[in-house]
Amino acid sequence: MTHRPLLAIPLLLVALGAHAQDRAADPLAPLARCIQRGQFQARTQDRLPAGATTRTVDLAAGERQVSTADGYRLMLFRSSSLPIANVKIERSAAGSFAADRATIVAQMEEMSAKARLPQQRPLETDTRDDVEVLGLNHASIAHSPGVIGMYTLLHAASGTVATAYLLNQPADPRDFATDAQYEALRSEFIDSLAACMAAPGRQGEGAVKES
Repeated sequence: MTHRPLLAIPLLLVALGAHAQDRAADPLAPLARCIQRGQFQARTQDRLPAGATTRTVDLAAGERQVSTADGYRLMLFRSSSLPIANVKIERSAAGSFAADRATIVAQMEEMSAKARLPQQRPLETDTRDDVEVLGLNHASIAHSPGVIGMYTLLHAASGTVATAYLLNQPADPRDFATDAQYEALRSEFIDSLAACMAAPGRQGEGAVKES
């Protein structure tokens, strides 16, 4: 069974807006640094173009727009030569987080109902460090190339959204070889990402001092 529907999701998430953003500030820089403070390191880190002020989300009821006042894309690695996660962090425009959250949650719920992953588990919902966490996971890493998990994290206090696509590693050397190893690493990664979203400045500064 193909994984193309889920793999195609990142291609549907970015739409260019008509107005450039004010780039005098870089509010997501501490979060981007914090995500890399431990064992997960970015080999590519791309900032959202200044003109990309929205992204399009496809829902059953039609297309909706999610605001993107700023954002970064990070391709994360651990010890393997293969990436372990493709992470997008975004800041909602002022006053838009509630509407953005509603659209994003609706998308995750629809994806869960459609079972976009083979042997997909039901939608996981949790709260960690005041960060709302929604996750979709394949039941096993066996014979599952490409994306094996997708998580959306939402932090209302900062108006920040993170989307993490967790990637399988079919070749050696790899960061995990069993479902149990993957699940433990996944939990550690999501915990770390949620902690960074809850306090990016404090943890981000810690990363700078340690380097």
